Amino acid sequence: MKLQYNPRQRWLIGSVLLTTLYLPTAVAEVKLNGFASIRGTSVSSDGGLAPYPGYEEGELSFKTESLFAIQASADLSEGLSATVQLFGEGANDFEVDARWAYFSYQLNDTHRLSAGRFANPIFHQSEYEKVGYAHNFSRLPKAVYIGLDFSTIEGIAVDSQFNIGDYSLQTKVLYGGWSGEVFSAVTNNTVSFGLDNIMSANATLAGDWWQLFGGIFAAEIDGAVIDSTTVFPLAAGGIALATANGATAAQVADFRNRIGWNEKDAFYWFSGFAVDYSNWLVDFEYVSYEVKESTDVLNNSWYLALGHRFDNVVVTVHTEDYAQDPDFGYLNGVTHPVLQATGRGITSAFGQREFDGVGLSVRYDFHPSAAFKADYFKGTDTRATVDDYQLISFGVDLVF
Repeated sequence: MKLQYNPRQRWLIGSVLLTTLYLPTAVAEVKLNGFASIRGTSVSSDGGLAPYPGYEEGELSFKTESLFAIQASADLSEGLSATVQLFGEGANDFEVDARWAYFSYQLNDTHRLSAGRFANPIFHQSEYEKVGYAHNFSRLPKAVYIGLDFSTIEGIAVDSQFNIGDYSLQTKVLYGGWSGEVFSAVTNNTVSFGLDNIMSANATLAGDWWQLFGGIFAAEIDGAVIDSTTVFPLAAGGIALATANGATAAQVADFRNRIGWNEKDAFYWFSGFAVDYSNWLVDFEYVSYEVKESTDVLNNSWYLALGHRFDNVVVTVHTEDYAQDPDFGYLNGVTHPVLQATGRGITSAFGQREFDGVGLSVRYDFHPSAAFKADYFKGTDTRATVDDYQLISFGVDLVF
């Protein structure tokens, strides 16, 4: 296995590792824990293309959804701690990534400050999305938890917990940045991408048997590469035709600025609820996100799950929907008809992928730290290369 890191992470990861591993035992108590999933997954589609990146159509694979993580946490006393998590998943050939590497300081009984590399709470369950044991699905519903690549960021965060009568309120605010690669459904390939000045806030209000939650996430796009490799090449033919039909250099420059992603604002928000009452379980989450004033399309997605607990078995049925809503308002002011049509065509291309479906999941807790799960999902994708599809999976999620 190979440890992956970039220069931006070297100092951070090295510092946390040194702190965690080499402090005298009289000063720091080091705890090791982790989680794993060993799962077989079979995917088939009428169009012949797997519906999600990393999945192999037509084969049973014990690699795609299997993963392993080990975490070292050092209690440095007086409220200070350090954490490193090493993570590898089959979809990336089990190459090990230092997924988390951060320091935390307990400011008081209410607030904790963290700095370093940690989970990005894009949506409600994003922080433990990879921990299969933490939920009742084989995989969290893809319509919401589609596998956004910026699931970890480098930055600073404050976690707070308040008691309000019989209720508890948990909040988190953070600031940071991220750079890496993202998957593009337009090209079916990954492309370099970045998020600068990330600002995020979320809250969860909980009673004895219910939770209400919501959050927002905003950032500035570092999208020069996606512009040069995806957006502008898609527009090249239309720009050439428009120029041949009288479009001025100023009109073309304005058009390129409108369709590009670089330095545009991304905005995400989510809300939902969870109920665990008399062995009945209900979960609902709605999310919406887009890169504003660009060729990106507004994503509006949700899932609803109903489950029942039978002693150490949980049966869950759910439905989910991943929808895109093209908005051509960013083209207001583009007067040349060819440029207008080109922009609309690119936006439609970015919005071509929609899917929905229903699933059945069974969880059996055969051990205090392990659960066997089996799952069947049937869906429909608007892309002709996918069309109707189904996933069947089975395996074990565990924590240690």
